[in-house]
Amino acid sequence: MKKNTIILMIILILGIIVIVFATHTSSSSVKKELRDFAVEDTASITKIFMVRKDLAEVTLTRSGNRWLVNDKYLVRQDAIDNLLKTLYRVRIKSPVSKSMMDNAVKMLATRNTKVEVYEGKRLIKTIYVGGPTQDQMGTFMMIEGSSVPFIIHIPGFIGYLSSRFFTDERSWRSTEICRYNFNDIAAVSVENPANPEESFRIENLGNSRFEIRSLSGRQNPAPLDTIGSKFYLSQFERLNFEFFADSIPEPDLTFVKTVKPFRTVTLEDRNGLTRTIKAWPRSGMGKEDVEGNLLQTDDERMWGLIDDKDWVVIQYYVFNPIFLRFDDFFVEGRWE
Repeated sequence: MKKNTIILMIILILGIIVIVFATHTSSSSVKKELRDFAVEDTASITKIFMVRKDLAEVTLTRSGNRWLVNDKYLVRQDAIDNLLKTLYRVRIKSPVSKSMMDNAVKMLATRNTKVEVYEGKRLIKTIYVGGPTQDQMGTFMMIEGSSVPFIIHIPGFIGYLSSRFFTDERSWRSTEICRYNFNDIAAVSVENPANPEESFRIENLGNSRFEIRSLSGRQNPAPLDTIGSKFYLSQFERLNFEFFADSIPEPDLTFVKTVKPFRTVTLEDRNGLTRTIKAWPRSGMGKEDVEGNLLQTDDERMWGLIDDKDWVVIQYYVFNPIFLRFDDFFVEGRWE
């Protein structure tokens, strides 16, 4: 009995050695550059181009300390950080087994995202990113020039990586409306069509000096609150919307097309560039009040139109401090 146990243990150990050797041989028989998926110095990456088999494509370009998508819009910082970390951390989890090889190669040939990574004008790496493994714990990838795919993962991360390599332009775009150093903000105007006497324009004259005037011709009722004015303009150092409005319900669309905005905010910078944000109430979207009654309008969000081009959703929490009245700048203690 003891002899049989020893024999079984020897067979088991030999089997493990064979498996390890086969795996190592399969992986190491491929040239290092064709199995080296990671980019060690992501700080040197200047451009990432991604294209899918259906020809949907996107180009991400480094511009100073920010990134642009398709040379037009600022990139979401969280998304580009995630992509760069992925390129740095990816490792081979295992070679593709013989039983999975045909399906993996076929999938990478017909359904993949081609990822080109550049340093300056030099293409340093091209990776084909496929779908997830059956257990969703790895991702099929292959380096251009190779015919051997691998299962790739990030050590310690549970899940697959395909979704990080997306090509939808809007999904890459930043939700920033503006981002300024305080001294670069020249002026802000807020128009209230329903109550024109509340509309105003405030200018940043520099050295903590500000000037405000009513857009309806009213006289300043008291000395301007300097601390309050500085605090107000500082909110434009970084202002965000919540998300893009992919579709607007027909009743709301009719409303925004026929009714003047609830507020129109115009921001001017020292370079003469302007941004406008128009805001309208949003229907209740089926929301209820504390007593269970349907709300006629959303009490948390509004429709926003940026530069007469992009429909977005904005939050009252963020914009109520922006939608002030002319008289608010003369109220003692308001900003304390």
